[in-house]
Amino acid sequence: MNNTLFFDNYVDRAFVAGNTLLESGELDRAIECYNRALSLDENFTSAMFHKGVALVNLRRYDEAISCYNMVLDSDPSDSGVLEYKGTALIEVSRYEEALKCYKKVLEIDPANSRANFGIGHIFQMYGNYKEAGYYFDRSLQLNPGDRRSWYLKGLGLAEQGLLSSIAHKFDEALKCFNRALELYPGDVDVLKDKAKVLMHKGYDDQAIEIYVKILETHPYDVAVINALAKIYKKLNKFNDSLVYYKKLLEIQTDCGSAAEVEYLSARIRNKS
Repeated sequence: MNNTLFFDNYVDRAFVAGNTLLESGELDRAIECYNRALSLDENFTSAMFHKGVALVNLRRYDEAISCYNMVLDSDPSDSGVLEYKGTALIEVSRYEEALKCYKKVLEIDPANSRANFGIGHIFQMYGNYKEAGYYFDRSLQLNPGDRRSWYLKGLGLAEQGLLSSIAHKFDEALKCFNRALELYPGDVDVLKDKAKVLMHKGYDDQAIEIYVKILETHPYDVAVINALAKIYKKLNKFNDSLVYYKKLLEIQTDCGSAAEVEYLSARIRNKS
């Protein structure tokens, strides 16, 4: 009896220590603690699940999926574990399996906004924008503050605008991006895609404002510097374009900007 009590307490201590290390970001040490707990009790599903979480944070997705599978062997209807498994499966491009996980989550918990988002994300990667939009809308009905759903919904609308040349798709995309930015104004991905849409609508000055704003916090963002160089060149503002092509050349010496620097320098000299 005493040995059993000591055994149980030791397992608990290893598990608690693992959770503390997981929260502090000491992932390898956390996994060691979970492994210790599991060596003492192989049916300790909470330790197996948290080990999977730590492995995901280390981007060891296949190992994490194995952990989640072991937990699901004990309880196939654990919607939380199914959700985490779905997320890990997306990371290794196993989309059909991820889709099955999320759909199973919705069978158990129809009001799970994250599962709706996950399904929308997968459909969007397949280019099925109609289905993706349905699930993003469903996610936002359940959780209006989910900026990821606003962003990906906007991205899908923007892609439809590019494919179909339907102007109002860009307008709808901008509304979604603006909503996402209300929730998190500093989201660089959203800002970049908003700028792209503005350019397609012919609002180059507004796009420039956004790109310049991004560079205030991300001064070496190659995509943004390249975008500014091209916009200014398109607007025949060669001096401004040259500034950004030179900056691009400083960051990436083999990026092909040397030819642009030479070309723009010649244009500026000829205008003088």
